[in-house]
Amino acid sequence: MIRLITWIATATLAATVLFSSSTDYRMAVCIIVSVATTALAVRSLLIGKLVWALVFLGVLGIFTPFQRSQFSQEFVSIFDLATLALFAVSPLLLRKSFMPRVSTPPPARL
Repeated sequence: MIRLITWIATATLAATVLFSSSTDYRMAVCIIVSVATTALAVRSLLIGKLVWALVFLGVLGIFTPFQRSQFSQEFVSIFDLATLALFAVSPLLLRKSFMPRVSTPPPARL
């Protein structure tokens, strides 16, 4: 489910970046990205990656749909690209890491 949400948010941001959407669609983009970042922050917390949870919560703070953007159009475009890149690599960042077992040789008997 999280992958589907992330894919939808990635596609939405890609369309926003590629086609320079108008401000009429910005609220919808913010809602979609907010849902995805919330899901990814929860996923990060569940697998124990606190730093990435904080990064996703920071993105959520900027994409909050209920506040008017105080940022310039250039900054919004740059941030859209950075968020798009973050969503694109999120499956790699949030996969469960398993520590390989290191086998030690049995102790030698005298």
